[in-house]
Amino acid sequence: MSEEKKITVTINKQPSFTEIWYEGGVEFDGREYKFWLINPRGKDEQGREYDMEVRWWFKQVPMEIRRMSETIIKDFKENQHD
Repeated sequence: MSEEKKITVTINKQPSFTEIWYEGGVEFDGREYKFWLINPRGKDEQGREYDMEVRWWFKQVPMEIRRMSETIIKDFKENQHD
């Protein structure tokens, strides 16, 4: 006979961070590949800021385009105050 296990779920009432989503695209070989650049606002429990990330709209994005994620983030940070 198996014993029932107790599970407890908790959720903080205050959000840990918020995100700002920017829409963008990369044109490559006559096609456009759309992405969201996600910029989280807030810090973790140790005071470190959350990392920005790029999410591609579709799975079929060529590897050479996917590799551009860090460059997209870097360019955004450098031009953010223009």
